[in-house]
Amino acid sequence: MAPAVFAILAVLAAAPPAPDPAEIVRQSVNRDQDNWRKAKDYTYVEREQEHHGGKTTSKTYEVSTLYGREFRRLIARDDQLLSPGEAAKEQKRFDKAVASRADESPEKRAKEEADAEKEREKERAFAREIPEAYNFVLLGEEEVEGHQAWVIGATPRPGFKPKDSQAKALPKLRGKFWIEKQDYEWVKLEAEVISPLKWGLFIASLNPGTVLKFTQTKVNDELWMPKQVSVQVDARLLMKKFNGDFQDTFSGYRKFQTDARVVSASEADPAPAADPPKPKNAQR
Repeated sequence: MAPAVFAILAVLAAAPPAPDPAEIVRQSVNRDQDNWRKAKDYTYVEREQEHHGGKTTSKTYEVSTLYGREFRRLIARDDQLLSPGEAAKEQKRFDKAVASRADESPEKRAKEEADAEKEREKERAFAREIPEAYNFVLLGEEEVEGHQAWVIGATPRPGFKPKDSQAKALPKLRGKFWIEKQDYEWVKLEAEVISPLKWGLFIASLNPGTVLKFTQTKVNDELWMPKQVSVQVDARLLMKKFNGDFQDTFSGYRKFQTDARVVSASEADPAPAADPPKPKNAQR
């Protein structure tokens, strides 16, 4: 055997085995509970945008956790600050929620937090079925926003039988994961509808070709949080064709204390991807 062949065989023998993509996905799914616990210490800004029928609208919220439960405070509409009257109403609603939850009995607070945990477990039941729902293939590695990530393709596994009702959607999607190599977190996810899929609380059917995208960012070097969620919708709603884009953008993550002063909309910078919001009656 030629020396060159011996050299090639020696390199192959010394190379580490390729990681199992299914195991990478399984570990990534198991990591989200720790993220969720840490996320309860943070507040952030969420901007919801809808574009359909030639019209774009948006609402921007400050989202925080008050005594174990989420609270959403509207701070801008269509990238314009709320009027002073509307802002005062939202602040009053926030202050009332803080006072009400602070005065809860330990028993009531424990029940409310247990209910929230129960809802969270329902969501996790869906996610835990992902490793069993697909056949995975390692497509390579990429750098995404400064993080080294495995790129993993996912196609529905024939014969998969979902246990959770929400998991029935999984065989109707194919996707691609970008999973960070150090933390096993999803840096990016892209999914495409490949057969008609019922969506949301409405009588809507997403058509094949509908694309869903999800990205995360590392915050304070301690947890991963959503950065953007977008859906390019091709659907049928109550016998009518519906096309549109929906995009949620998350920003302004910071540690939050219940008794801390709530930031103003201008401080929060609720629309980083667009022009700063203007007072409601300001001229454009």
